[in-house]
Amino acid sequence: MSDDLPPGPESTSRPASTGGPESTDSLDSTEALQNGVDRFAHRKLIRLPARHNPKLGELVARVNQDPEIYALWVATNVNAVERLHMTDHGPVHVQIVANSALRILRLLLAAG
Repeated sequence: MSDDLPPGPESTSRPASTGGPESTDSLDSTEALQNGVDRFAHRKLIRLPARHNPKLGELVARVNQDPEIYALWVATNVNAVERLHMTDHGPVHVQIVANSALRILRLLLAAG
């Protein structure tokens, strides 16, 4: 055993890695850094039909340009998908929910 930091809370939720060559539980720092770079290099943009709504168009543009918002989405996805093996909770999830909410709002407004 090395003098590394003690295991984090995620180590109690699943068995520890055997450390063998087949293990993918832990990445060396270079691989982890490259994964982080890749996540931002292939940034997903939120697209919503603005339908002549300049405020919505401006909001979507500002959200897409904000690196802090995107970083939070990426972190959420790492926790949900990679660590907890849940479904997507990052930018794709935001896209789906935003489109659904916009559709519901437009139906309600059309109904009066």
